[in-house]
Amino acid sequence: MAGLIAFPADILPMTQPVPPRSADAAPLPSDRAGLTEAPPATKCTGCECAIQSVYYELNQRPLCPACREELGEAMKGGSKSSRFLTATMSGFGAAIVGALIYCGVGLTGIRIGFSAILSGWLVGTAVFMGSDSRGGRGYHALAVVLTYLSVSASLSPELFKALKEREDFKAFHAASHSLGSSQVEPPDVVAQAFVAAVKTAGLAPVMPVAMGVDQPLSALSYGVALFVAWFRNRKAKLNIAGPFKRLETPAE
Repeated sequence: MAGLIAFPADILPMTQPVPPRSADAAPLPSDRAGLTEAPPATKCTGCECAIQSVYYELNQRPLCPACREELGEAMKGGSKSSRFLTATMSGFGAAIVGALIYCGVGLTGIRIGFSAILSGWLVGTAVFMGSDSRGGRGYHALAVVLTYLSVSASLSPELFKALKEREDFKAFHAASHSLGSSQVEPPDVVAQAFVAAVKTAGLAPVMPVAMGVDQPLSALSYGVALFVAWFRNRKAKLNIAGPFKRLETPAE
């Protein structure tokens, strides 16, 4: 044909047919060309649902509108006196549990300061949960007082034992002086135990102080226990910002 240039056959390169790729062959880079993975969806901190468009931020964490509204109602609702009463009852129960644990450890003959610290943590946590995780000065004081009473109660059995022995000695001493009389009255065991219990109730609140003065390590453990109870009831800081609109990823 006119206008076409004819090349010699030996100039044209010979090509070999390309065999078809097997099914288990590794994909070529061109197979993934232009394909990118979608970014992970933003999830709400409260319900962990995917946020579609509008969201808030709670302490710089995403929060959906539904959880934002629920949080606002929870923070505004409820009675302060009811929360304080619930925190008191919860903390009192934890104080009893902590005292029993401390007493149980003390009966083994080994007094471990960690038991007092555990009491502080139990009481502080119970008060904080009873206050609906509010915290604050009033709950600080409540947790510290209940922790101190828990430690005092844990020392009461040891104090009662010492006072009971003292009452028994006084009764024995009185009986020994009345041997020359014609009638010797037996000691009233119930009365002695009652007197010892009354004295224990009066002296128990000062026992942690007395033990702390005599044993510095005990004073340190008691102080740490009170601090833990106080620290667990820090006032919750909720910084809520928004609303914000989630940027849509442009489709390619």
